[in-house]
Amino acid sequence: MAMIIPFLFSCSSKTEKDSAKQLQPIAQVSPTDQALPQKVSAQQKYEIVPNEKVCMVNDKFMGIVQMPIDVAGITYYGCCENCVKKLQENIQGVRYGTDPLSKEKVDKANAVIVRNVQDQTVTYFESKASAEKFMSR
Repeated sequence: MAMIIPFLFSCSSKTEKDSAKQLQPIAQVSPTDQALPQKVSAQQKYEIVPNEKVCMVNDKFMGIVQMPIDVAGITYYGCCENCVKKLQENIQGVRYGTDPLSKEKVDKANAVIVRNVQDQTVTYFESKASAEKFMSR
């Protein structure tokens, strides 16, 4: 009898492509997970993505729901146990990003997150209007 063991992603830069080769962890599905990702045109470089599919430590879109990490009632997401400590202790200010347009400090848990479709890196914005302005450049 075969045994299936779920794997969690490490803090490497594994993405949606890499995850197809691994078993995915069981996670609760939130309403935003039920929506299919937007189709990305060949010219489109960026898209807004659900926060729960981003590792907020390595700032990568992972393509699947990440581990929720509670910090004083605020939920952040990480891909592994190392992310838990980094987010809980805010090592190197990891809970915050900077909106590239306004230059304002942004709490990643409340940010609008935009991914670069080529390299899966993400950028954090203080508002949807700011994110859309960035994507239209």
